[in-house]
Amino acid sequence: MENSFQLIDIVIVIGICQGIFLALTLQRISNNNLHANRILSLLIVLATAMLIGRFVYFRFLTYTVFQWSILVDSLVFLFGPLIYMYLRRLLFKGDTTFFLPIYHFLGFFGMVIFALLYIVFYSPKEYYKLFTDGYLPQAFHIISAIMIGFNGLYLVKSFKLVKKFKIEEKETFSFEQTPVIYLNFFLFSVSACLFAWFLSFLNTILLDGYFTYINYESIWVAIPVFIYVVGYFSLKQPELFRIPQVEKPKERKERISEAESILLKEKLDSLMVNEKIFMENNLTLADVASQLQTSTNNISWILNNVYQTTFYDFINGYRIKEFVQKVENEEHLRHTILALSLDAGFNSKSTFNKAFKFVMNETPSNFIKKHRAA
Repeated sequence: MENSFQLIDIVIVIGICQGIFLALTLQRISNNNLHANRILSLLIVLATAMLIGRFVYFRFLTYTVFQWSILVDSLVFLFGPLIYMYLRRLLFKGDTTFFLPIYHFLGFFGMVIFALLYIVFYSPKEYYKLFTDGYLPQAFHIISAIMIGFNGLYLVKSFKLVKKFKIEEKETFSFEQTPVIYLNFFLFSVSACLFAWFLSFLNTILLDGYFTYINYESIWVAIPVFIYVVGYFSLKQPELFRIPQVEKPKERKERISEAESILLKEKLDSLMVNEKIFMENNLTLADVASQLQTSTNNISWILNNVYQTTFYDFINGYRIKEFVQKVENEEHLRHTILALSLDAGFNSKSTFNKAFKFVMNETPSNFIKKHRAA
């Protein structure tokens, strides 16, 4: 048994400690995404279990450990479906207890049965001999390819889910939600794990391990990346795990009558011009619907069909006009651009800059320079 710790051992031990800590901590965060965070905790537990398995495998390797390691590998089939479930529960109202049908987990159950057959019918030494005699490596390569493809499929589905959320949040919120940044880092960290495994697989199959630095250990360095990303955001910005959810699109009812449409449009315009409700930083579609005593569907219909815009762009258009008015009133001489944008209703500098450039086709600083020159 090797007693000296190598660098990879230190990385893995830190990852194990971080994983155990996060799995417990996430359950204690006061939030409205309890069911989603349970899935995330499970994902972290699985990643931690695999790191523990790797640590035991290479430092306490025996015939029995070698044989039972195949059973631990079955956990890999759980990551893809669980990540997709986590995002569905996290992002969309009505999906807080979403669960994939059982057939999505057939890969896991199939791998468990495959492993148990070899554990039950072969002794540890017999199993090891089958491997060294070349009867098992080919099967393991096929299983690895299936695992990579299987998890890659769910990763693509997960990226599409985040993209869908970003589109639909524009129908519900007047501001960009910072958790999207977290979700992108989250998915890219999972992608890093999968890509490291893919490179290791190609290096083994096609190049016979020619590149020594692209090997099995690459996977075990990549897994802590996933844990560290979640750990960083959960400790630095715990509010990200309380992400507001968007309503899943419902079937549209028949359009409202022309008279109702005109009346609702007049009320909406009045709410913007006279009440300046757009100056509320965290304004949502539900807030506007409540003010007008109508449904969110009716507001969405008016925005989509009459104004031909999204709620996000509609509200931020008024905020940009308010900012421009403040500049024309020379308020930028007494206050910073950020302060003026926050007063106009924006809740972040990045959202303001993006919206301003979309509406005005130039940056806020360039606009102010032109105003001074004029």
